Amino acid sequence: GRRRRRRCVRRAAAAVTRASQAGVRRQIVKLVVPDDQRSYKVFGAVPIQGTSAPEDLDPWPGGLEQQYPIALGLARELLQGVTGASERLITDQVLDAEDACGLVLAQGATPAEDAAVCLFAGCDQLGRLREVDGMAGADRLLCLLNPQFKRLEDFSLWQRGEARSVVFERGYECSFAFEEFACRGEDVKLVGEHGVGWCAFVFLDDGSEGTILHEGALPSRPEYSWLEAQINARHPSPRWARQLSRVDEEGLRFMRRGEEDSGGATECEAPQSESER
Repeated sequence: GRRRRRRCVRRAAAAVTRASQAGVRRQIVKLVVPDDQRSYKVFGAVPIQGTSAPEDLDPWPGGLEQQYPIALGLARELLQGVTGASERLITDQVLDAEDACGLVLAQGATPAEDAAVCLFAGCDQLGRLREVDGMAGADRLLCLLNPQFKRLEDFSLWQRGEARSVVFERGYECSFAFEEFACRGEDVKLVGEHGVGWCAFVFLDDGSEGTILHEGALPSRPEYSWLEAQINARHPSPRWARQLSRVDEEGLRFMRRGEEDSGGATECEAPQSESER
């Protein structure tokens, strides 16, 4: 919920601050954008609830444009935590409306403590990113929040020269990352923090507490193959096998009633709630 989101942003701000104090002025921050729970209207007529249901195959049908206003709030909170600036001293602007790329600026206590966040920077925003980098200068903090590229190969051949000079030769370091993805069919969460290291958790069942996959912090982001090997070693039974075992133990959740119980009609029995089991 909102409390979890704020706690995550506070941790990110603390990691960014530690990295900045260590002299890292170009940073990458990766955050999971919370579910869209807003109510809004399509063409001003049809009320639509934000897509946050767990069964949604694509919780963001509107892509980055739908994520933008929510991610923008994360960027503003992040800069507040890093600079201590009040809400009125934080401004934002759209750099590329088509690709939902934006810029957030915060005024620190001194000009040298000003900071900026570029949101959703993609392969086609190298020119704007160069401008922002020049504006920030060598001594001010510039963070890329959820950039849409990871490596040089994500750029086209004719973009790679500029990408090297604008991004990959500018000393960007990932100061905080919170990532969610599937590995061997299990839900995995990664948390990386500057000065702390990386932690990997697996969530074996919906609503379960996460289980850490290693002892102590990891010095770098773990590879997918390493995560898969750890899950196989520690939790050899895959999710589908656990679900089949649960069906064997509990039976099918929907059963037809006999005609003698329902007066000749057949109907589906409602599943029990968690509190009734």
